[in-house]
Amino acid sequence: MNVSLGKLEAWVKEQVKHGDYSDDSEVVREAVRRMKEGRETERRELQTLIDEAEGSGFEEMSARDWRKLRRLARTGISE
Repeated sequence: MNVSLGKLEAWVKEQVKHGDYSDDSEVVREAVRRMKEGRETERRELQTLIDEAEGSGFEEMSARDWRKLRRLARTGISE
């Protein structure tokens, strides 16, 4: 696989030069791994928030609630 890093290539080379990594590929592998882990963490956190919201005892909005919300949105007045 060939990847063009553009301006990031200099930073990758600097990491290797400082001895933080053995080669360019190691830098890229770690970056991709961290990105993957970050996305998985975000998904878990979002699912936790959804579960908490669903378990909070929310109620369906009535037709009256929707009319009030529309009226407030049109006038720009908040309660």
